[in-house]
Amino acid sequence: MKPKRKKPVAVFFEKLPQLLLAGAIFSAGMAACMSVSILIALLSGFNNIILWGAGMIPGMIFYSGLVTVIRKYAAENKYVPVIPTFFTAVRDNRKAFLLHGFVVYAICACSLFATLYYYTLAQEDITFGYVLSLYGVFTAAMLVMMFYVPVMTVTYELRWRDIYKNALLLIFGKILRNLLALLMIAALVAAAVLIIVYTGGAGRVIACVLIGATFPMIITYIEISMVAKGLIENVGDFVDPIVEEEEPVVIETENTEADYIFVNGRMIRNPNKKDDS
Repeated sequence: MKPKRKKPVAVFFEKLPQLLLAGAIFSAGMAACMSVSILIALLSGFNNIILWGAGMIPGMIFYSGLVTVIRKYAAENKYVPVIPTFFTAVRDNRKAFLLHGFVVYAICACSLFATLYYYTLAQEDITFGYVLSLYGVFTAAMLVMMFYVPVMTVTYELRWRDIYKNALLLIFGKILRNLLALLMIAALVAAAVLIIVYTGGAGRVIACVLIGATFPMIITYIEISMVAKGLIENVGDFVDPIVEEEEPVVIETENTEADYIFVNGRMIRNPNKKDDS
C-alpha cells in the first residue's frame, strides 16, 4: 500500500524554508541575466524594453532547478536537498530551457506590443477592442501552455515537439483547473503590483526585492500543484527511472588451488581459491 501523499498546501508551509531557498537561487540567477541585458542596452545605446527583457532567455535555464525542486516537494513528497538537486537539474536541462526562454520571451514581447497597439486603435474604433479581447484569450492560452512545458521537460524524456503538443492539448483538456490556476496567479500578480504602487522610498525597494525573491517560487508552486494531476493522468506518473543493478557473474569451477584460471579465453583471478592463511 502506497503511503498517502500530503496535500501541496501542507507541504508548502512545512517545507517553506527549503522552497524559499530554491526560489531565491532562481531569482538571483534570473536577476543576474536581466542585469547583464540591461547593462548591454545602456552601453549600446539601444535602451529599450526589447533588449532589457532579453535576459529572461538565458535566465530561464535556472527555472529548471526551481521546477524540479517544487515538483519533488509538492507532487511527490520527496524532500530532496535543494542546492544539489537545483543545480543538477540546471545542468541536465540547460539546452531545453534555453529554447523555452526564447518561447517565453516571444510570448511576452508579442503580447506587450499587441496589447499597446490594439488598445491605442480601440480608442478610435471599438472593433479593435474585440480584437484585443481575442488576443488576450490567446495570450492566456499560451501562458497556460507554459504551466505544463517546464514540468514535462524535467520529468519525461520527450522530444521538444511532443512536449509542446501535449501542453497545447492539456490547455483545453484540463480547462477548469487551468482557469483556476490562472486566476490565482493573476490575483497574486495584482497584489504584487498594488504593493509596489502604494509603497514608496525604501519601502518600495524592500517590497520589490521580497516580491522578486518569493513570488516566482509561489507562482511556480501554484502551477505545479494545479497541473500535476492532469500530467500524471495524461502523460505518466512522476517516477524517477530505476537503474537495474547487474547481477554478479557466477563462475563455476572445481579448481580451488590455482591462483588464476582461464574463463572464455581470458585468465582471471580464481574466485574459489582456498585461503591457506
